[in-house]
Amino acid sequence: MKFKKTILIIIIFLSFIGIGSMLSNVQSREADQLLEAYGLSNNTRYIEVKKDQEVRSFLTYLKKRFPHNKIQVHMTSKAKKNQTLVWSNHDVLKLPTESGRYFTKDDFKGRVSFAVLGLNAEVPTLKTQGNEYIYINKKYYTVIGTLKHYRQMKQNGYYLTTSPKQPTGKFKLRDYQIIIDSSNKVIQQIAKHYKVKAKTPVFVKNHQIHQFSIIREILFILLFLLVAAASNLLLAFMDWKTVKQTNLKGSLLRNWLINHGVRILLVELVTTFGAYLFLIWRKFVSKPQHLIWLLLISWIIISILYGLGILHLLRKEQNNAKTA
Repeated sequence: MKFKKTILIIIIFLSFIGIGSMLSNVQSREADQLLEAYGLSNNTRYIEVKKDQEVRSFLTYLKKRFPHNKIQVHMTSKAKKNQTLVWSNHDVLKLPTESGRYFTKDDFKGRVSFAVLGLNAEVPTLKTQGNEYIYINKKYYTVIGTLKHYRQMKQNGYYLTTSPKQPTGKFKLRDYQIIIDSSNKVIQQIAKHYKVKAKTPVFVKNHQIHQFSIIREILFILLFLLVAAASNLLLAFMDWKTVKQTNLKGSLLRNWLINHGVRILLVELVTTFGAYLFLIWRKFVSKPQHLIWLLLISWIIISILYGLGILHLLRKEQNNAKTA
């Protein structure tokens, strides 16, 4: 009997591993989409402004008009396809770097423009006194990091911070395609102000086409949860058979079931925690809190089913006793 119970506990553990793996697959795919956008979310749109004004005028408008809204802007050069200007009024998504670091919110506040290179960036650079610089149009830009090689990311690109106070703020706005990551309301207001249409980037369209691809993962999560629930119901039935062999009655019977049930559920809680540690160790999990909640909810569900199974058998026994 103990061997069979151990097998069922192992099945529950493996089911929880399966549930967590499906979540990992979803988060991995979301991460790929973000990487394809170079740190932008799927709520990204782009506009093209043909007005003869500088980048700093556009950024000043954003800061004054939307002081409390989170906005991130990437401006891809039309002439230099590998150049991107980056500005944000909040901490941006940290892209993985081979060396150094990616931009932070503070990098957009000063008067100095910083640079992050793709692994094979096509731009003139020079090193002096242990520091690396990009040299463009008789201007030097301090390199603070080099991005890791990822299939989803452009390898020959380079990224420069921009702000109203920085040298890159003097670049002409019409020379760039403006990619904006913010709420739909903010993006539409910006587009209306400049009398242009906000369009959807290719990476967002691709994600929208495949947005229902998580249905497969959801179905597998439900399947693994069903297997775990069935295993727990079998454990309840086996515990009932064990207690019936003791010929316990009344309060003794209920106390035995409660004490033994609590021990089983605590063992399964430890099993759930073990599954979490295994998944964190072996799988990609970008949001551990989601994994914690998913496993915890799964444990609660199978625990409730275990209790309902015991309660059903107990009531059935009581009804049979009354009938007899």
